[in-house]
Amino acid sequence: MLRQTIGTALRTVARTAPSRLASFTPRTAMATGILNNSRAASIAGARSFHTTYTTSTTATASLSTSDSLPTVNLKDNTTIEIQSPPESKYHRSHPTKLNTLWLRDNCPCPECIHPSTRQKLHASTQVPLDIGVTSYKGTPEGLEVVWSKGLEDVGDWEAPEKSQPGHKSVYPWEMVLGAYGGTPSEHRVESRMNHAPILWDAELMKSKVLWLDYNEYMNTPEGLLKGLKHLQDYGLFFLEGVPTEDQEVGNAAERIGHLRHTFYGRTWDVKSVPDAKNVAYTNLNLGLHMDLLYMEAPPGLQLLHSLENSVPGGTSIFMDSFKAVSLLKENHPADYEILLKTPTTFHYKNDAHHLHYNRPTIVLDPLNDALTVNYAPPFQGPLELPAEEVSAFYGALKKFAGTSVQAKAEGLF
Repeated sequence: MLRQTIGTALRTVARTAPSRLASFTPRTAMATGILNNSRAASIAGARSFHTTYTTSTTATASLSTSDSLPTVNLKDNTTIEIQSPPESKYHRSHPTKLNTLWLRDNCPCPECIHPSTRQKLHASTQVPLDIGVTSYKGTPEGLEVVWSKGLEDVGDWEAPEKSQPGHKSVYPWEMVLGAYGGTPSEHRVESRMNHAPILWDAELMKSKVLWLDYNEYMNTPEGLLKGLKHLQDYGLFFLEGVPTEDQEVGNAAERIGHLRHTFYGRTWDVKSVPDAKNVAYTNLNLGLHMDLLYMEAPPGLQLLHSLENSVPGGTSIFMDSFKAVSLLKENHPADYEILLKTPTTFHYKNDAHHLHYNRPTIVLDPLNDALTVNYAPPFQGPLELPAEEVSAFYGALKKFAGTSVQAKAEGLF
């Protein structure tokens, strides 16, 4: 997920937050200062990217006449190997290996993928496990395969010809050699799923100014690309020149994706109020934290829009939680392992709402080459751990929190 930046709310620091400012805080741990009237919104986000290809019922992209066709071979009737010529943009030092079950299941023709919805029209379990290849060849349009068996368990509501042998599949070269060619790790590289975020500190932030003009961001593809690139690299960027209207934070969020509606509302005002139902609505120091971790799927992006500030304080501080994880892993590997494995309880139980979720402080997702950090002391509930595991967890969490002290001393935020 993009949620990387940790924030800390210093309510009494004598520095006012600039008005007409919006900040995007996905991977960041943040400390948001309370403003006289500040509005926040959250949208879902993730650090993973995927590559798509499209096929048309009337035409497909093909190799140019000057390109040599890849060499195609069938191995043991279960694997098709494809070797691209050296001059091809798909060339690798090793052949691409494609399982025949996978190929049949992912046939991109209109009988297997609905032309308008782009969704599958059969289940993977309908592909016969002993399906064979009747014929195969490389064409300018792609890999052509004719299958020895039809699909199984074809219902009365489906086209009966689906159960018959002889189905012909044509896989565009972009699909079998580009989007899904190579090893799984190569696929993730080419689909940018394993993009390495840039670990930042205060000095780097001074040189990499992450400020964008609101009009450029909202009205040009180049501005949107800059913002998305900043999020991908740093998990944070700032907009200036945002109109001081309540709905603008939602408009800025929807430039990227859909708003996540929560029990706080579509967007919500962050300001000090009597009898507050959330610590964010007080004048207390929140410290470095992330929001909404008591939800099953916390939003990956959060937006903060400073509308007005007429009192001292209100400083927002941001820290790169990925940098904090890196410091912990380097200096305290045993504590790093504890925070990988031990679930932390997060909850919100107030004002007729009760949300509760357990998640580790550090989450690695090797399938998507993703890292997620979950850290929110104000919203942490009583741990649900065996008594003999509690002391080790507290020690590890203390070391992790200590990385922020180390980071501050080293000028990381």
